[in-house]
Amino acid sequence: MIDDEVKAVIMAIIIVGGALSISQMVLSERISEPFSALGLLGPNMKIGDYPKIVLVNQTVNLYLFIDNHEGRTIYYIIYVKLGDKLTEISENKSAEALILYTYEVILPHGMNTTIPVSLKFSNPMTNARLIFEMWIYDSETRAPRYHGRWNQLWLNITAPTTA
Repeated sequence: MIDDEVKAVIMAIIIVGGALSISQMVLSERISEPFSALGLLGPNMKIGDYPKIVLVNQTVNLYLFIDNHEGRTIYYIIYVKLGDKLTEISENKSAEALILYTYEVILPHGMNTTIPVSLKFSNPMTNARLIFEMWIYDSETRAPRYHGRWNQLWLNITAPTTA
């Protein structure tokens, strides 16, 4: 037969072990620093192989990388805007510029996606600032709100030469 003291020690080990297991499960679900990531990849799906000069009406192929670590499913909206060297943008203020394209995706927590982006420009422009802004759908206000994440690509858009 097992002594009462031995039973008490075994029960204490079981209780402490169970409490540690449950606390690990609960803590592993909590997100201490939620974040979203927005990346811009070049035509070969790599960082750094971006075009610098494009022709008017030439298709420019890029890729958007979106990563969700917010702890919940997020409805992302990416606005592609065209600005110039005077266009201001920061993590607190979206750019006041023409929206060229809109991309939308819903991502569960812990998931990411890469979206192909095909762009064309109809007018020549020197030092064009192509801006990619991340917005999220705010369920409380039922409207998109700027999420403070953005990327940019500087381009020179040139008119095709005539023969």
